[in-house]
Amino acid sequence: MAKLTKQQIKQHNQAVEYLQKDELTFDEKLFVFENWNEGANNNNAEAGAFFTPFGLARDFGIEMYRNAKTIDLCAGIGMLSFIAYHYYGCTDITCVELNANYVEVGKKLLPEANWINASIFDYKEFGHFKQAISNPPFGKIKTGLPTDLNLKYKGSEFDLMTIDIASQIADYGVFILPQASTPFLYSGQPFYQDLREKSKGYNPYYKSLPKKVEKFIKETGLIYEFNCGIDTSFYKDHWKGVSPICEIVCFDFKN
Repeated sequence: MAKLTKQQIKQHNQAVEYLQKDELTFDEKLFVFENWNEGANNNNAEAGAFFTPFGLARDFGIEMYRNAKTIDLCAGIGMLSFIAYHYYGCTDITCVELNANYVEVGKKLLPEANWINASIFDYKEFGHFKQAISNPPFGKIKTGLPTDLNLKYKGSEFDLMTIDIASQIADYGVFILPQASTPFLYSGQPFYQDLREKSKGYNPYYKSLPKKVEKFIKETGLIYEFNCGIDTSFYKDHWKGVSPICEIVCFDFKN
């Protein structure tokens, strides 16, 4: 478990108190999203799972389809779905989350969603959606995988597996990924770099394309699309317990 400061403990306890209510106000829900600390009772570092900061989730929403049937993979307590529902008119939302404690909290914060307490590896049971959204756990998966996944990507990076799963059940996807899982550098950089240019010999001064990204692209044929220009490094210190540099990445799975 993470060691929280006195202020974090105080705010977390206030969030827990709000969650005892039968129904929360909109402002109380926002308070819980920003202050209920996922590291208070869960080892998030081991799982590689950390909740999206509210400001980053709000910026993330810019790349969502409006009024779209949506699935949130690895939903946590539903931050991305909350933005989709309240700010972008996505009223038909399914949230998939493995941690039962998170699902319990999420149902209080976004009762309008269809919450499924399950692994995203059960994706064949979820149906089909206009869009998939996700801030998946980062890094390699440390547990055994089902043998009937039928995924094109054969690696073990959980965030990349999440994209492949989304491609099976959605027409479009938006993801928060660690910068090392993308073929470009933008956030926290002095200028945009498309690392695929170096691999094609176009710009020898750029960094090399990460091997795991090269493998993912080769095996899935999926095309990374850059976002509208969101620098996620602005929120680097807004995460709880970590300070990752990420990128927001879009995929058109129909092409």
